[in-house]
Amino acid sequence: MSRFSGFPAHVETHVGRVRGADGRDANGRERNYHLVYCDHPDGAHVSVLTSGLRDRTAGAPLPQELVCTLRAEQERYARHLTAVVAELLTESNSRVGYGALIMNDRILLPDTEICGALAAPHPYLGDAFDVLLDGSGRPVLQLITLIPITRGEAQLVARYGRDALYDAWEQESSNLLDIHRPSAA
Repeated sequence: MSRFSGFPAHVETHVGRVRGADGRDANGRERNYHLVYCDHPDGAHVSVLTSGLRDRTAGAPLPQELVCTLRAEQERYARHLTAVVAELLTESNSRVGYGALIMNDRILLPDTEICGALAAPHPYLGDAFDVLLDGSGRPVLQLITLIPITRGEAQLVARYGRDALYDAWEQESSNLLDIHRPSAA
């Protein structure tokens, strides 16, 4: 039995029913991981997460998978953001930690102000989601949430740290599950 055998049940407990997965990119080439699609019980949100990236996150204290949660009608954006960051990590054989900024030179998600992502704990699911425990209660896998951010928000983090961005999001009552939200910076 794999130490990750509890991963599917963990995912379904926290983000909802697994609807499907795909292991091919937009050009039909096979990836080294799968993108998994989960429908939240509220029907209003979807999470897209990686499965298999954990085998490629060299140097991480714990193996890692990525997740992006957005409004259900924004699934293609969650898919794109998760796939772009996962490809970046697999190509560079690297990992991310909380607080890391993953930025693009220009708009990353069409028709939005989103230029990248902040790697973070999930903003709405609580600590129980962020780390998978094995049967003995030992941490075996870290789930890194990709929160879509604007260039101005990234600059705020670069200048003042991620707490300044979290404060701005709280002050603006930002809905971090909506890529069309106004920038908090």
